[in-house]
Amino acid sequence: MSRSKLLAKLQVPQREDEAEVWQNSRWLNRDNVPLPPHRRTWGAWSYVGYWCATGINISGWTGGSSLLSLGLSVGEAMAVVVIGQCLVAGACVLTGYFGAEWHVGFPLWNRTTWGMKASIFPLLNRIALSFTWSATQAWFGGQVLKTLLGSMFPSIYNMHNPFPASTAMDGADFMCFCLFLLISLPFIYIPPEKYRIPFLFTGAISTIACFSLFIWSLARAHGGGPLIGSEAMSIVGVEKARGTALGWAMVYGISSQMGQICAGILNNSDYTRFAVHPRAQIISQVVAIPVMGVLTCLIGIICTSVAAQFYPDEGLLWAPYDLLAAVQKHGGAGARAGVFFASLAFLFAQFGINIAGNAVSGGIDLASLFPKWINIRRGAYFTTLMALPMCPWALVSGATVYISVMSGYATFLAPMTGMMVFDYIFIRKRKVKLSDLYQCNPSSIYYYYKGFNLRAPIAWVCGVAPCFPGFLASVSTVEIPLGATHVYYLCWPLGFAISGIVFLVLSKIWPPAGLGEVDEYDYFGTFGEPDGPGQSGLTTPEENKDKDEGAIVQAIPLRE
Repeated sequence: MSRSKLLAKLQVPQREDEAEVWQNSRWLNRDNVPLPPHRRTWGAWSYVGYWCATGINISGWTGGSSLLSLGLSVGEAMAVVVIGQCLVAGACVLTGYFGAEWHVGFPLWNRTTWGMKASIFPLLNRIALSFTWSATQAWFGGQVLKTLLGSMFPSIYNMHNPFPASTAMDGADFMCFCLFLLISLPFIYIPPEKYRIPFLFTGAISTIACFSLFIWSLARAHGGGPLIGSEAMSIVGVEKARGTALGWAMVYGISSQMGQICAGILNNSDYTRFAVHPRAQIISQVVAIPVMGVLTCLIGIICTSVAAQFYPDEGLLWAPYDLLAAVQKHGGAGARAGVFFASLAFLFAQFGINIAGNAVSGGIDLASLFPKWINIRRGAYFTTLMALPMCPWALVSGATVYISVMSGYATFLAPMTGMMVFDYIFIRKRKVKLSDLYQCNPSSIYYYYKGFNLRAPIAWVCGVAPCFPGFLASVSTVEIPLGATHVYYLCWPLGFAISGIVFLVLSKIWPPAGLGEVDEYDYFGTFGEPDGPGQSGLTTPEENKDKDEGAIVQAIPLRE
């Protein structure tokens, strides 16, 4: 087979019915065009299921540990979680409008804000995070799978370990991690528009499992355990925060609630684009996000507290798989059945958050970065397999600098989010010219200066700069003034507001072309059947060649 034929076979297949409307190109394929009505299948309950499936996870369960380590009591920590999760819900609704109204996702939204070529920068940031969190959540999933298998075959805890102690894992850990990745692969084959039922199923069994553990813990301890009482700080090993220190600890905790999910906030339009109606994402997210976030954190704290009462020699068992392993270790034969079903529920939850929140997100971004060669499915498979070279066992066990970098990445993502929201709502007044999102040439209103909107990097740097000293101090031994540390504690809301306002001011002083423009025709059939002048209003690739500087070869409409 010749090289040209091989490359042609590797390209993303083009459907014949869609080829009459548009063609795959450097900027366009089936997975990043505006979704037609028949592919928009997510109603309000779908988003409830999505946030139940992704909200009940190991990261959310262990969220209380970081808050208590700041010197907060359980009551203060829960107040922080309530406020933080409500702010997260509001931010998700804001970033969900674009996808719900125009049915394209985060990569295309970036083209309106950054420009056709410059949009690659935020895309690469999001892809890197997808690789990282996919690996980390897969490792957590492997630990849950190990607990599940251990409930059936306890000998797994004593199997041969071929790795040295410095590897930070044993043979069972690695085997279960690989098994988790393999089991994930068939689920990735399901297209996102068909996730409605899986999300509802996963959300339901995860919620049932969490409440079962919660009720079991309260009944066994006849209360909430020692972390609820006055001895909590001595158990956690920190001093109680008071006065000004308490205020800033709570501020940091609220900001960290947003920072932990800053990547999900940024690319929320990747999922709201599947909404059957723009309203479907609003009330469901406003309710589901804070409810699931608060309940998961509260149940995690109570279960850990009760475990500290009954298994004091085990330490604080924040991770649910450690808790379940301790229950099996100290319980009888009946405990193994309970551990099995609880582990199974958490396993489904890990599949939910890792496939939808990381693998598919990475696939969507890769499909827009290389649309001629990669679709969502291929990109999601690639993101999942990248978990192996990422070596997550090393990342979660002792790479404190790396963990600090990931935790503080809101420093860089919050300004991007602010720019996008201010651009769409206040500058463009929620109007988008869809056809120009796929043309990298001067005829596109999103081409700006040779594909770069110079307002974007200026606004982004303005939002990053105030918080960067604090970020640098968190990942190194650099010493900074206390005031700079307090600014860093506000990195998400501060970065969001500064970059958004600077971008707005620059756009008022230096207005971009095409504000308020929308397509004259519904070329992609986004709101019904495709329409347009003549043959769907399309020009040929040859007619486009003189205008696209060789960057795009496609048949989509170009108007003077």
